[in-house]
Amino acid sequence: MVPDATDGVRCLAMDDASSRGAPRAASARFTRDTVEETATVVNVDGELDINSADALREALDAAEADGCSVLRVDAASVTFLDSTALGVILASAQRMAERGGRFELVCGSPSIRRILDMTMISRTVHLLP
Repeated sequence: MVPDATDGVRCLAMDDASSRGAPRAASARFTRDTVEETATVVNVDGELDINSADALREALDAAEADGCSVLRVDAASVTFLDSTALGVILASAQRMAERGGRFELVCGSPSIRRILDMTMISRTVHLLP
């Protein structure tokens, strides 16, 4: 991961050129804000897939470690979501629930919302428009 100029994190992934050692910028970006003492927002834009899953996991783990009681992932600008990212989101939501916290997901995409409903993740994750 490479810090960028806005204190966000830009993650790097390897593509077909990995044999040449040429990294390419993955298409997800993560930033974190504390909106209240008990609420943390992780802002995500781009694609959440296998290439960005580790960076997503790190961002959520860091937010959980802060001891927030509400963890909100603002994914309104996410354009793609795969099963790897779904697993990361679900694991974080379950950990938050186990300690009495709340995991919220802001989802603006109708197609991503449909995936969340079809996989019944909306039973664990509080979906916000």
